[in-house]
Amino acid sequence: QLDIPDHGQLMQLVARIRRMFDLDANPEAINQVLGQDRYLKPLLKKYPGIRAPGHWSMFESCVRGVVGQQVSVAAARTVLARLVACCNPGAEQLHFPRPAELLALPVPDLPMPSRRRETLRRVCTLFAQSATEPRLEDFAELAGIGPWTVDLVSLRGLGQPDRFPEKDLGLVRAWDHLAQGQAALPHAQQHWRPWRSYAANLLWRSLSP
Repeated sequence: QLDIPDHGQLMQLVARIRRMFDLDANPEAINQVLGQDRYLKPLLKKYPGIRAPGHWSMFESCVRGVVGQQVSVAAARTVLARLVACCNPGAEQLHFPRPAELLALPVPDLPMPSRRRETLRRVCTLFAQSATEPRLEDFAELAGIGPWTVDLVSLRGLGQPDRFPEKDLGLVRAWDHLAQGQAALPHAQQHWRPWRSYAANLLWRSLSP
């Protein structure tokens, strides 16, 4: 349900929702490429119609990426929940923190190592000072931002279909379980173009019970 005062925003919001849930994916085209890999083919059958869901905005994806650096998914969720709670005191409806709100939080409300905290503040400053959404290149140049974070933002924040954070520990673990040392991930993922984002989602999905 959408409750908006300006109906002129409707099409823009619908487009963002479609991108967030990857509703314009073409499973047939994706299967034609990924199905040629003998390790991914069983996953395509197990999880038909795989999509590459994203975040609501590039900023949200950047924050999630920084918070998730070198910690488990569960730990990142705990920190993000803390940030949301701190930026929505007493609110019935919660919203994801805005750049200025995160910048205003004191150190005790930013439960992470000091270097990661400073990286998060640099990200918030970049978005707070930009009249439009910053370029991915500007984000990538910030201190504390590495290839894994850039790939994650590209995949989840921008909806790019051909990004693969091959250093992601979850992807490495999923691939090791599938390939059993018979194929190297850096080499294998080169054959999944132009749908590597979907291969990543398949591998992440395979880790679920």
